[in-house]
Amino acid sequence: MRYRLIADGGALLDEGDGSAEMAGGALVVTPEQGTVLRVAPGDVVEVREPQPYVVQLLLSDGARLELSRLGVMRTQLLAELSEARVADTGNDGIGTATAFPGWVDGVPAELRLYDDALVIVPEAGLAEKLPYPFIQAVTTDGTGYTIGLSVPGRPPIAVGRLARRTSEFLDLLQARTAAAGGRTSHFLAALLPGLGPVALRSVAGLLRDGLAAPREALEAVEPTVFPALLEAACRPERVAGARQLLGLGQVWLGFKQTASVQRAGSGAGPWRDSARPPVLDHDAHAGSFAPGLPGMFAAGMVSGFDGPFDTYGPGLAFGLLGLGAMGGGGYENGPHLPRQVFPHQPVTPAYTDYAALTDRTDPAVLAFLLCLTPSGRLVYEVLNAPDHATYVFTCRDTDQAAQLNRALDLLGFRVEGIAADADSAASEYRKAAQRLPALRVLRERFAGRAIHTEGWEGQLAGLLG
Repeated sequence: MRYRLIADGGALLDEGDGSAEMAGGALVVTPEQGTVLRVAPGDVVEVREPQPYVVQLLLSDGARLELSRLGVMRTQLLAELSEARVADTGNDGIGTATAFPGWVDGVPAELRLYDDALVIVPEAGLAEKLPYPFIQAVTTDGTGYTIGLSVPGRPPIAVGRLARRTSEFLDLLQARTAAAGGRTSHFLAALLPGLGPVALRSVAGLLRDGLAAPREALEAVEPTVFPALLEAACRPERVAGARQLLGLGQVWLGFKQTASVQRAGSGAGPWRDSARPPVLDHDAHAGSFAPGLPGMFAAGMVSGFDGPFDTYGPGLAFGLLGLGAMGGGGYENGPHLPRQVFPHQPVTPAYTDYAALTDRTDPAVLAFLLCLTPSGRLVYEVLNAPDHATYVFTCRDTDQAAQLNRALDLLGFRVEGIAADADSAASEYRKAAQRLPALRVLRERFAGRAIHTEGWEGQLAGLLG
């Protein structure tokens, strides 16, 4: 591999032969002679290919790093760097993404469909995360090859040049959006077993993943919906604090899935009797599975289900909240895996890991309250996670409250960088605070936090003025 390091003004700082690899979460260029260069993914502003077989990285300080003669490692290095850029800025989603190369608003980009969001990774600039509840409409032009995404708060997004994968992208986007809404509906049905299907549909429409719903809107569907959900979501030590917030102003309740429970299959390829030669000329009109019992068996292995709330009832929903199996239960003994195809074949089919839903220290679904007070403060209170402080932000009205809710969602409700130091060179949040609009908004509006100790009420009163 050959490298060239060029300063912001165009002066050549260094060049020579060496090696490049992703190590320790960063791109490391090791010259044959000279000082090692370490580039954190967050320092890469743009990735270009100005000429064939040359990769050029534009860095945050204006310098440029050119890599050539990468050979077969070029594709792997670019893929690892792209993955690290997304994770480094906190714009990654939940679960394993399916990636599509294409163009977004006239710029080459990679589109990643996660369990909960679409993440756009352009060659130039930062990755952009679009949670599925924020995508209001998906349209196509007359040719069917240009896709329009309508997202509030920004101009429409034009997606194109997906080539033969256009239909695959649209189908998967629709499927994952529907699956996210379906998980919310099934989850709420387990917490509200006495609610009818029409009322449940209304509640699920209000409580989309990550978006808080007004208390009065939930109670308009059914007066007992809000108190029932609040009681189900609260850890015992959070009940008193939550009740106090209800009397301080306008209240919203929300739920956010924070972990994927889908596990991919692993193991060898399809089993075949070594005494029989493989059949390469199959009937083009035949079904995907063989007839009779073997075909039924194979079809059963690939068919899956996500969240059997009809079987486990409220117990699974309480497990999602990290509160344990309260009535219903049955999944606490560990993940229920489909049986193996053959006893001697080391294959694990794809399955849902139910044990991950019952982790009490890190709940798979976060439950939270937002409270807008007359003094112009928005209180963010997590109901089901231990050792989580109460965060307070300055907030003028409900529109700003919705903006802060969206900012929290874009960060995946990871609040560590809001109160942390971001000025020092030693701060791990300095680059994120400079480059992520959502984190910047939250830091600008941050008024303080109240720690859940014996003096929590006094701390909160001081922050609310």
